[in-house]
Amino acid sequence: MKYLFLIALVLQGALLWAQDVLFLSGGGTDPNLTIQSGVSVYVEGGYVAQSGAAGMELDGNLIIGTPAGFTANWTDNMATSSVLSTSTGTVYFESNIQQNITGPNTRFYNVVFNNSSPNTQGIRMLSNLVVLNQATFQDGLVYANSNALHINTTAPGAVTFLAPNNAQYSNSWLAALYPNGRLDREMTNSGSVFDFPVGSTSAAQLLQVTPTNITGISRFAASWENGVIGISPLSLSECGTPYLQVHNAGEWHLRPANGGSLGSGSFTGGNMTLRGWNLSTFPGLIDNQFALLWRAEGNNSASGWQVPNPACSSLAPAGSSGRTVAGNNVLRNGLQSFSDATSQLGIGTTVFVLPVELLKFDGYPEGSHNVLFWVTASELNADYYQVERSTNNKDFAAIGRVKAQGFSSDENHYDLLDTYPLPGPNYYRLKQVDNDGRYRYSNIILIDRSEDSHFAAQVYPNPSVDFLTLQLQVSEPQDYLVSVTDALGRQVRAYRMDAATGAQSLKMDLRDLPAAPYLLSVLSPNGELRFVTTVIKLY
Repeated sequence: MKYLFLIALVLQGALLWAQDVLFLSGGGTDPNLTIQSGVSVYVEGGYVAQSGAAGMELDGNLIIGTPAGFTANWTDNMATSSVLSTSTGTVYFESNIQQNITGPNTRFYNVVFNNSSPNTQGIRMLSNLVVLNQATFQDGLVYANSNALHINTTAPGAVTFLAPNNAQYSNSWLAALYPNGRLDREMTNSGSVFDFPVGSTSAAQLLQVTPTNITGISRFAASWENGVIGISPLSLSECGTPYLQVHNAGEWHLRPANGGSLGSGSFTGGNMTLRGWNLSTFPGLIDNQFALLWRAEGNNSASGWQVPNPACSSLAPAGSSGRTVAGNNVLRNGLQSFSDATSQLGIGTTVFVLPVELLKFDGYPEGSHNVLFWVTASELNADYYQVERSTNNKDFAAIGRVKAQGFSSDENHYDLLDTYPLPGPNYYRLKQVDNDGRYRYSNIILIDRSEDSHFAAQVYPNPSVDFLTLQLQVSEPQDYLVSVTDALGRQVRAYRMDAATGAQSLKMDLRDLPAAPYLLSVLSPNGELRFVTTVIKLY
């Protein structure tokens, strides 16, 4: 490894200069290196400042890691930042492999993050980092680890991204994972939007804060937490509509941090607007049926969730951005209070959001085998699917397992082959198992391998707002009893269906039923259960 030792050097005029490692050494009152405005210095092998160095006056551009492919870390061993406080220049991190930033008091005037390595690598903050003027996220994930990125200026535009490559911080953000990593910003009551581009290791979860005439808080710390503990049941409502649960995909933390001390500060005057982005990580949301809720820092109880103040009027209008899935954000306007007692921000829903939205589970005989298949519209925290079989519709045993996508807002198709089906009736159900061990069962289907026997059932649309249709395909005419029961086992609908040979359908009116999951069953005249499935009634 080659080192360029700099004792005292002034760089003037436009310059392209590549070296393995830029190494600052030597004390004194004069800077080891001065890069004047208009000068760009390219360093392939990284930057090291010795603890006793005099530092660098950076008024031009210092690019670390160009061309790509070199190990280009930033190591600042000085007790105070090696970039002197009078500097007005920019440090660029540009590479296609991991870059580390470390130092007891690392400080930049401007910094640009432009690292094209995989998210598993990215740019790693191994210590706290302070930016005095401008932080730009262009490409690549920045890991806060257990540290804070502090934007030490009140300018609203001090954090930004470079369009069009990184619209809405989709290509670059700070992985500030609660409770350790965080993004700190100083703010003023300008009514301007302050961006907090935090997120997980896989998705940006931008939080935007707009303070207007608030008192008592000037610095906020934002972070993102994957998964939410304590999501249901909720016992609160807004504008006459009850919230049933909080989506468990994740939550923002926005904490007062005056002087860098978390939890320091609160306000009761003025107001604040909060907007959280990237609803694609919250599968199952329905337009106008979700809103931002909050609870106290450290509270993991479902009973801790509250409707922000003021209720109702702080909601965005129905059908507008902030209330629709297409708008890709959740919005609260004009909040009149904020403190550590309201710093957890989750998305409450007025309908049940299923961890797995199962569109279909079905099967058919093919030669000597039975083919089982299922389709999901979205998945949240899903681990695997287990197919179970029974000959009497009571005693089920597992015959196979398929790994789930886990987290997905796309349609997913699965299948499993029962290579040794039993003669006669084969009942199947799907066991959907989450990463936390919780599970639920699908509808039960029948593949009857008895001669000339056929029965098939389908329910649509599911979930449903008003009407539900049951379609039967049978091989011989027969009367069937159709029953719909609630979660307490109470029958809320009962029909007798005279099913002739072929396809027959029954339309059911659910408009007067409360929003909730229900169990739909189809029984033959002798009481044999031929079909059962869960149906969801929406608002």
